[in-house]
Amino acid sequence: MSPNTHQAEPSPLRVLIVEDEADLRDAMIDYLQFEGCQTTGAGRIADCAAWLAHPAGGVIVLDLGLPDGDGLAALGPRIDRRRHALVLATARGRLEDRIRGYNEGGDVYLIKPVDLRELVSVVRGLASRLSPFPPDAPATPGVWVLNTVNWRLTAPEGASCPLTQYERRLLLLLAQNPGNPVSRVAVLRALGRDGGEYDPRSLEIVVRRLRGKSVKELGVELPVQTIHGLGYVLVAEMRVDPAREMGPGPAGRRR
Repeated sequence: MSPNTHQAEPSPLRVLIVEDEADLRDAMIDYLQFEGCQTTGAGRIADCAAWLAHPAGGVIVLDLGLPDGDGLAALGPRIDRRRHALVLATARGRLEDRIRGYNEGGDVYLIKPVDLRELVSVVRGLASRLSPFPPDAPATPGVWVLNTVNWRLTAPEGASCPLTQYERRLLLLLAQNPGNPVSRVAVLRALGRDGGEYDPRSLEIVVRRLRGKSVKELGVELPVQTIHGLGYVLVAEMRVDPAREMGPGPAGRRR
């Protein structure tokens, strides 16, 4: 090879550790990072959306019992078998649990306590079957479109769904701050609510219903990630069509 020839370094293997026990999660992250993996941790199902949306894929190490639900039931259907490999790491060691794990998409079933040396070997072995990700391909998902005239949200693949007034204003605020966390207080103000007199759990209901609507009607995960203790962030490109500023109240101007 000529001295002037540049050979790009391969991208590090992406690994997502989904484990609610913080000490165990941190130990896995530290060990895999030491072995050269680009490792991310999540303690809840809700924290995984941005990682799963990234086109590079990677290996997921998943606990089954998580604070916000069954990890396999929640994340299994979202996994793209071309880009993702799934390691189940759990204390559930019954034969029925293992069979269920394999039947619902698990590649390897490890029973806790997991030897970290074995975990590294398993992760590396699974990574070899994943489809390569072009190093110069764009690292962002397709463009979403928020139409503020007919109040519809359109996914990158073309499916669309109607929005309620609160859903539209929530998405409009996030779309005007792409990639930047937006506080709950700012969201409440955009909805025309005062955080001091408005139950914040109602905001969670709006977000949860919108996420469910996206999966059911658009067939894709909503690119909105919860930043616990702060608010929400839009993790994909969303075009506002037509572009406009926020109106004075959640109902907008009467027509």
